[in-house]
Amino acid sequence: MEYGIVVEGGTKLKVPAGGGISKSEEVFYNPHMALNRDLTVALCRILKPKTFADVMAGCGARGVRVVNEAKVRVTLNDLNPKAVDLIRENAALNGVEADVECTDARSLLIGRRFDYIDLDPFGPPVAYVDSVLSAARWGNIVGVCATDTSALCGSYPKACVRKYDALPGRYDCYNEIGLRILIGFIARSALRHESGIEPLFAHCTRHYMRVQVRLTSRHSVSQRQISFLQYCPECMWRAYRNISNLESKCVCGGRLQTAGPLWNGAYADPQICESVSNEVLGRAYACRSEAAKLLGLVQGEQAVNLPYYDIHQLASRHSQEVPRMSDLGDQVRKAGCFFARTHFSNVGFKTDMPHESVTALLKG
Repeated sequence: MEYGIVVEGGTKLKVPAGGGISKSEEVFYNPHMALNRDLTVALCRILKPKTFADVMAGCGARGVRVVNEAKVRVTLNDLNPKAVDLIRENAALNGVEADVECTDARSLLIGRRFDYIDLDPFGPPVAYVDSVLSAARWGNIVGVCATDTSALCGSYPKACVRKYDALPGRYDCYNEIGLRILIGFIARSALRHESGIEPLFAHCTRHYMRVQVRLTSRHSVSQRQISFLQYCPECMWRAYRNISNLESKCVCGGRLQTAGPLWNGAYADPQICESVSNEVLGRAYACRSEAAKLLGLVQGEQAVNLPYYDIHQLASRHSQEVPRMSDLGDQVRKAGCFFARTHFSNVGFKTDMPHESVTALLKG
């Protein structure tokens, strides 16, 4: 098998020459996750954890970057012996030291504690979340990545129910619902460990969803931020409701659909977003422009917790021409309401304007 050298940020990495994302490759490496790794490194440089564990490290790209660029003590683990050999090579290539292990991720975490634990499996993370949470205390950080977006976003609802114990929604805001289901799953898992969660930064990009949370003692607060989303496919009305007050009919007469349980609160900390943005713009990160744009959009979205609207679907549903996004935004703000573009979709927007007022604007 052939290997080559790539550079991410300030770190050299020996990786499979073919890209490393095929199951036929000896060691896993995904070049499309450079943005993901940039954000992890930046977050580590800001929060300064003492210890970091990448429990499914592949070639070690994330962990070697963390120790090399953020100067954090790292533990890198992979079940593949060839990956472990490559991790050691990559650490040596950058002149850094790392604790390297070759075992199942769940076995690695038994009786261990880390300030920051990163879980990035090739597929759903559900089988490992409890083990990760058992190795973290209040104040520690947990990063979770999911690449089974087809289940979370509603293409395979039975798979979502089976894996995440939640109903997805194939609505205009399907990917935000999927992200909120993932956060809700982590929050419900944390509650079993007597912990709450505080999302630091979460996003949906390309083929994956990424969530980074801090564990807290405020589990009662997290419990209140888990509910259901009710959605009307006729008029596109949406609202969060608890299980005790779910309804079957919308005011327009349409039959309501229900997604969840899911997270109904903010999925990022605006101050963290700003700090990470300043960090990535101030250094030579691999995806600095893309990262800064993403951080800015996610930061702006946190003023409204209801899922976004797709402007094309909204106009079509109400038999109206699609307005320019800037014109609609001006009208919404003129009415004294919040309006922001969203990272979930180029044709999506968030607003706190009542649904009936949004549709009235479309109709002129």
